[in-house]
Amino acid sequence: MSHEKVRLGIVGTGNIARSHLNGYKILKDAGYDSFEICALCDNSDERRTAYAEAVKDLFGLTPPQFSSVEDLVAAGVVDAVDNCTPHAFHHATTIPCLEAGLHVMVEKPGGITLKASELIQGAQRRTGKIVAVAEQVRRGIKARTMKWALTQAKMIGELRFFIVEGFSFEDYAQPGYSEVYLWQWRLLKLMSGGGMALDAGAHMADMIRYLFGDVRDVYCRTAGFQTPTINSPELGPMPMDVEDTWFATLGFESGLVGTWSWSFSARGERQSNQVFYGSEGSARDRGGWMHPFQAGGDITRLDGSVLPYEDIEREYRASLDSVTRERLYPYGVEDDIALECWDFIDAIQKQRPPEVDIAEAMRAKAICLAMYESAASGDAIRVRDVLDGKVSRYQDGINAYWGI
Repeated sequence: MSHEKVRLGIVGTGNIARSHLNGYKILKDAGYDSFEICALCDNSDERRTAYAEAVKDLFGLTPPQFSSVEDLVAAGVVDAVDNCTPHAFHHATTIPCLEAGLHVMVEKPGGITLKASELIQGAQRRTGKIVAVAEQVRRGIKARTMKWALTQAKMIGELRFFIVEGFSFEDYAQPGYSEVYLWQWRLLKLMSGGGMALDAGAHMADMIRYLFGDVRDVYCRTAGFQTPTINSPELGPMPMDVEDTWFATLGFESGLVGTWSWSFSARGERQSNQVFYGSEGSARDRGGWMHPFQAGGDITRLDGSVLPYEDIEREYRASLDSVTRERLYPYGVEDDIALECWDFIDAIQKQRPPEVDIAEAMRAKAICLAMYESAASGDAIRVRDVLDGKVSRYQDGINAYWGI
């Protein structure tokens, strides 16, 4: 790369791109100055213009704007792109960038199906460019702390099983979901690849692999109790056709077993429960239903006493040597999205693999897709069979529609 700073383009300027922008601002404020935002790309003039204003407010500059990836690539103004498009367009927007010699960080799950991810992986291998997948949950100080507590310090002994469940009610027919097309593309299978089991579930799958290793097999049942009409600019008006409820059992290669259940159509009592059990106690997640330990966790010992997260973090920080601390939290940054952005830029400059590349993301995504394949077949599904393409019934229609 001939430029001292990485010239970065943002492709797709919706909600998650705003979070990435804030991450880049955190890095700048911390003194990390190895990148410049040099271009914006989105097929919506309104969305792109609003994002340009946000860039100007945060960074004091107004980058050139493009309505297509092809136009962005042709302009030759960037070395890398941060791809924040919807899942259906990950491969179609990432591959032209790679083939033009650009590095890419693509939002999770890195392709709407595994075949889409494989197309990205093939382009990465042909071009030798870096492909990072934007997976932030594992990177923050709280998630790293709990990883250390459970797998290195063994604060709850040998891990045995876990339960993760979240039940609540959200009315998908209300204007905030089905009439204003901002978040709602996630409610259409052809746009998202699936519902929350794949969307936010990609975070869950990555984090449980990070904590516990590979999942061997999955048994799952899904349901969709709500079917409001979604006004998709790409597909036209369509009924919501992704799951709003599931019940899954995950068996790990290590012998660990976990249950993972969720619904946004649970009328009445709400509940959220995330507890991980070991031979010497348990760890209760303080946070939400799809981002394990992003908000930390508390440990209950065999005698019933509780070790609060603040004490665990104190021990974790004390365990870090200066080299490890700088590698995991460069410039003192501990925000997870800022760290995923830093990892991408640093990987480009040092020509090293990013922490979460397309292969790593595929292994996590295969867990989520195994849930859908299990629900489609009625059988338990081996994750390896999904990853190897031996089982693809659920994904076949998506691949056919997009010509993957």
